[in-house]
Amino acid sequence: MSEQHRDPEPEQEQEQEQGPEQEQEPEQEPVASRGGEPWFDENWTRVHPLSPFVRGWLTVAAVPVVVFGYNWEMWRDLWDVWRSGELMASVERNPMPYVFGSGGALLLIVLIFVGFLLSWWFTRYQVTEDHVMVKSGIFVRQHRQARIDRVQAVDLRQPLLARITGLAELKFEVAEGDGTAATLAFLKKSEAEELRTEIMDRASGRDQIHAEDPAAETSEASATDAGPAPLESSPEEDGGDPQSPVHSSPEQHHGAERQITRVPTGRLIGSVLMGMGTLLLLLVVVLSFTGGAIALVVTTDGGIGDALAEVREDFSVRELISVAPTLLPALVGLIAIYYQGFSKGYGFTATMTDAGLRLKYGLLETTTQTVPPGRVQAIQIQQSLLWRPFGWYRMVVSVAGYGAAGQRNTLLPVGRFEDVMAVTAEMFPDLQVENPEALFREGVMGRGTGGGFTEVPRRAWIFDPLVRRRRGFYATPAALMIRDGVTLRLLSLVPHERAQSLGVTQGPFKRLFRLANLRVHLPGGPIFAITANQDLDAAKDLFERQSAYAATARRYSDRNQWMLPEELREFEKKVEEAEDAGRA
Repeated sequence: MSEQHRDPEPEQEQEQEQGPEQEQEPEQEPVASRGGEPWFDENWTRVHPLSPFVRGWLTVAAVPVVVFGYNWEMWRDLWDVWRSGELMASVERNPMPYVFGSGGALLLIVLIFVGFLLSWWFTRYQVTEDHVMVKSGIFVRQHRQARIDRVQAVDLRQPLLARITGLAELKFEVAEGDGTAATLAFLKKSEAEELRTEIMDRASGRDQIHAEDPAAETSEASATDAGPAPLESSPEEDGGDPQSPVHSSPEQHHGAERQITRVPTGRLIGSVLMGMGTLLLLLVVVLSFTGGAIALVVTTDGGIGDALAEVREDFSVRELISVAPTLLPALVGLIAIYYQGFSKGYGFTATMTDAGLRLKYGLLETTTQTVPPGRVQAIQIQQSLLWRPFGWYRMVVSVAGYGAAGQRNTLLPVGRFEDVMAVTAEMFPDLQVENPEALFREGVMGRGTGGGFTEVPRRAWIFDPLVRRRRGFYATPAALMIRDGVTLRLLSLVPHERAQSLGVTQGPFKRLFRLANLRVHLPGGPIFAITANQDLDAAKDLFERQSAYAATARRYSDRNQWMLPEELREFEKKVEEAEDAGRA
């Protein structure tokens, strides 16, 4: 296999990859710091006193779920002894084992809460000019810190009990991290919102602009007033009292906000019912009936008629009830799939703020997530086969530090094409094309070479017999667009400045057909920017153009703070000048 590889800016890229890893790694320290200095001083702050009770309740509730989740036979045994009356009879004959068992469970609950109370006592945090730092640990102490200028996103999470007590958890994600860099659990919701806004402003560089030019904030507010009206959410959406006036948060006073889209509950239910759970259910039902029918026909001498008659004679409601516990694991799993899809998408709203695109969602546990456009590595538009009659789409995003799995990678759980275009416009303000909507329609729904997209050559049909005309790419001056898939349509967009490196691979068989694969390497995430089985000359041409685009884009984008509006305008100007020079 031959491979070509190019890194647009190797020295700067190496610095970006190494920096966050060094900052995220927990530092093991003794109980007493070096030099006799105390572990904490007056500059360190404790989290909210109710934090151990919120965290302890979650652990206590999770214990029975874990126990029964890994030992499903216990359900059937309890069901049998309950139906037969043996459980109550056993308690009456010898109650002491049950008393000791209940006492042991109560002691375990007390120990859990005591452990979390000690953890709260030894957990402090501090926000400096450059870092968010968290110290924790009872016997083995840890010091975790995240550089503010490397912060990719700050998520605000509220489990059910935290919502009741008015608390919230903050999670800080940094570039190239394999996990959360720092977590503050829990703070007052108002304090958490203020801290999140402050950190996001400092990470984006907005605080520097306002510090250097105090009139910038005023002029920005005036420009915003001329645009769309600020968002005024209803009390029901924010979880407040419908009779009370609309309450505001620190973010609402920070700048004008625009609601980009929201997911209606009816559409969400429909998307869940037409999702993976339904496909699995249909598959299980079809296989079960097919296997049962074959078994009846094989084991019965009289054919299908005698087999059905035998089933009717042996069938009874009591036997059906007796086998119900055996079906409980499958039923619980199916309900869990439906519930997770509904819970994670319930009340989904996307609002554009000064810090980025703010996503809010959740049924019992709410999450408020901010996705800065300048930190987005790639986005992908998906459409499954069952969603096509309804015109529904799903969007996922790749942000450094988020990882490859999880709800945080969902940019839009379900939406129409208009919603997709509205969200994409916030992530990619200008693709440098005349008709972005037509280009997107071609990328999501089209086939062949329409709209400027490439396709797999006819000579390569043996490699891609089904997706040959769907698999291709199109490069705009702002981003690379890659489309793929037949049953699951995919359209991926990668900003040129976010390309870490490029690679062209060609195996021995593809060398015979003059084919090649091109991959844009991105930080770990759910999106893989790969265009396979392309014409060798087209792949080489894309390799050169993508390298030039990425190198140019990186020169005009800050490595630590995402591209500000004035930087974006300067970049667009340079791109136009380069295109004019090329045509001349």
